[in-house]
Amino acid sequence: MGFTDLFEPSHLLTYFLIIMRMGGLFFTAPVFSSSSLLNPVRMILVLIISLLLLPVVNPVTITDPNILWLIVSVAKEILIGICIGGMTSLLFSGLQLGGYLVDYQIGFSMVSVIDPSTNSNVSFTGQIYNILGTLIYLGIYGHHIFLRAVGQSFDFMPVGDFTFNKDALMFILTTFIKIFVIAIQITAPVFIALMITNVIMGILARLVPQMNIMVIGFPVKITIGVLMLIASMQLFYIAYEKIVFEYFRQIQKFFEINSILN
Repeated sequence: MGFTDLFEPSHLLTYFLIIMRMGGLFFTAPVFSSSSLLNPVRMILVLIISLLLLPVVNPVTITDPNILWLIVSVAKEILIGICIGGMTSLLFSGLQLGGYLVDYQIGFSMVSVIDPSTNSNVSFTGQIYNILGTLIYLGIYGHHIFLRAVGQSFDFMPVGDFTFNKDALMFILTTFIKIFVIAIQITAPVFIALMITNVIMGILARLVPQMNIMVIGFPVKITIGVLMLIASMQLFYIAYEKIVFEYFRQIQKFFEINSILN
């Protein structure tokens, strides 16, 4: 496709719908939706990537597009982008939930810090997990795999010619539930160690009533929690890397489900 072909009505419409999908994706996907990435820069990236994808995307073939069709198509493209980006952002939401569970066991449930990527309050341990998860995600070129998956989405879900089905929507809801599985998998070593510590402290409180468990237990749980957090870093890397690749396989499966049923 030459540069002059871009101004043809079908190519302009296709380019516009690609921008809608990429826009919904860039404002929900991890790393790309970070507040540290300015909105003008994000929009420029959307325009450039959409232009690069245009030659490999089948143009819209509708002969007489009307306002209603355009509104519905724009809404569908934005929703597709949000679904893809939202499914990937669950990787980091699971980390934050897992960090909150750990902080609750340690006694840091009232402690929170500001996440600069979202400008929201998150738990202290959740922020540590979030930073480590982002580094691992970038280290294994997760953002490259993500953009490649987005490019493949146009093969399975053509622009302007796609309808959602109940099986695909149920698959998205099932994937959202896996956020709790991610939280348990990531925090299992620290969480179990702290639960065992709580049981031991409870037994000591019954055996030695004179001991002030509230005074002794707090620094003990902090020490054990931090030591287990450090000791489980290698396991964290192995587990999270597998989870990231598994999630990309789930996104690929989501594309295939829609391709089969549409």
